[in-house]
Amino acid sequence: MLKTYTKKLFADTLQDMTKNMPFEKIKVKDICENIGCDRQTFYYHFRDKYDLAAWIFTKDYENALLSTNGVFLEEHAAETLRTMYKNRHFYRKAFTDKSQNAISRYIFAYFVNLGSQAVKEMQDTEIIDKETLYSIKSHGFACVGHTIEWLCGETDYTAEEFAHLQYLTMPLILKKAYGINS
Repeated sequence: MLKTYTKKLFADTLQDMTKNMPFEKIKVKDICENIGCDRQTFYYHFRDKYDLAAWIFTKDYENALLSTNGVFLEEHAAETLRTMYKNRHFYRKAFTDKSQNAISRYIFAYFVNLGSQAVKEMQDTEIIDKETLYSIKSHGFACVGHTIEWLCGETDYTAEEFAHLQYLTMPLILKKAYGINS
């Protein structure tokens, strides 16, 4: 419980700091100074600020899954998007970072891994073919790119409309793997 509380404290602090600073300018030292702890405490929980940003997304995603009773469907995507939109000041700033550890790369890898695992389970295999992986990655790139545009106000979809479009354009193999009726 204390470990989760400490992680949330770091997460809240980073999110608050992004209201006044660009993400790339925030250092672990700054986060720790804002909380009043040493860097050793931070590094006990996270590798770096990118790992913390990834944890924030993962928690938002998992909380949305819990609020939709663990059903991985359109309503889960919409709930995740609503949560990201509520925290858009953080996500906008985090998405501006284009480094090797950028959150956009993490989210892309997260969804490719989810899709790959679902397909592997459906096909009862450890390896998926190149064409299937390409489809999963293409959908992942599209979803991440469109999410960035959406969070930056470049499109005016509601979370529900945006989630519907993500599911509408999902490759058939992923729909089958997730048990979605087309």
